[in-house]
Amino acid sequence: MKTQKFKFLVPVLAIVFAITASAFTTINNSKVDENTSIIMGYTANAIPGQPCDAVQVDCSVVGSQLCTHNGKQVYRLQSGTSCFSQLKRNP
Repeated sequence: MKTQKFKFLVPVLAIVFAITASAFTTINNSKVDENTSIIMGYTANAIPGQPCDAVQVDCSVVGSQLCTHNGKQVYRLQSGTSCFSQLKRNP
């Protein structure tokens, strides 16, 4: 009798554990508007032909003021090495 209960209980507990674990590992797939989301900024490198330098600033594609970091204009990275799309921010 004990063996039958054990053989029944183990698979049930495994299923309950799997369902519980999957409930905490779901991914939020909500769409983000790229024009208003926070984008990593890049400043032009002083050496021509070199990739842009990444900077930690909160900028976006839309806004009323140009985004700057340490007096340099901040851009959005294009094509892996080119940064020419100006980023902006709201005051």
